[in-house]
Amino acid sequence: MVLERVIVGKVMSEARRLGWWATKMHGNQFMLAGLPDVLALKNGRAAWMEVKRPGESPTKVQEHRMRELARAGCAVSVVRSADDARRFLEGL
Repeated sequence: MVLERVIVGKVMSEARRLGWWATKMHGNQFMLAGLPDVLALKNGRAAWMEVKRPGESPTKVQEHRMRELARAGCAVSVVRSADDARRFLEGL
């Protein structure tokens, strides 16, 4: 099974290829728990992507955080591949 960090790298590369500024969110003691893995920015728009391996689902705290971000007007998606990320970002 492919490692999640490998998928994250491919997702970030695809976002950048599409012209988005993208960064991996590294959790620490000062950050909110459950933030999605990747933040992508383009033309003043924020897109958050929670990266999961095929067959895996977000945790309850991740789901909660994604709902909060969506209520704040951000685009949010669970992605499992660079193709998922491309479809999500191209749809914005």
